Amino acid sequence: MTRALVLIGAPGAGKSAVLDAIGTRLEAEGVEHGAIESEELARGFPVLANALLIEQLGAVLAVQRRAGRRLFMLAFTAESAAELREVRAVAAAEEAMVVCLRASAEVLAARLREREPDLWPGKAALIAHARSLASQVPELDGVDLTLDTDGRAAEDVAVEVCRAMRERAIL
Repeated sequence: MTRALVLIGAPGAGKSAVLDAIGTRLEAEGVEHGAIESEELARGFPVLANALLIEQLGAVLAVQRRAGRRLFMLAFTAESAAELREVRAVAAAEEAMVVCLRASAEVLAARLREREPDLWPGKAALIAHARSLASQVPELDGVDLTLDTDGRAAEDVAVEVCRAMRERAIL
């Protein structure tokens, strides 16, 4: 049976850090899994539209399924319920859980100012976009659990996500 965790949230909400923390925990427990930070698939200029990113994600997942993986953790910046449905569809998981990581617009902006290089021309636009998504993403249909990341370590959020995954038989 294929199972999937989909982490969504605005840029800067902690998706990558929490994905890494969960992956570390699962590896330490010997749990086979695939962990994909979808935005890594979009690197380049201009940035790929989410529709193309979802298509790429589907191709990567197909390769991983052929390699025998059955548990997937995906980080994706879904901006609409339709995109979230498409991500769930390409995951092709019998059991899936969507966790939205939420942070205030101010925290998102601060994290992105710190994380992104000052010379990157897209930095200001990303910060503005993250601010607009701060309240929009947690309201998307299809979210099973929303967790605040303001002032929390990624490892602490990962513990909570893993607990919820076990409760829902994703793990």
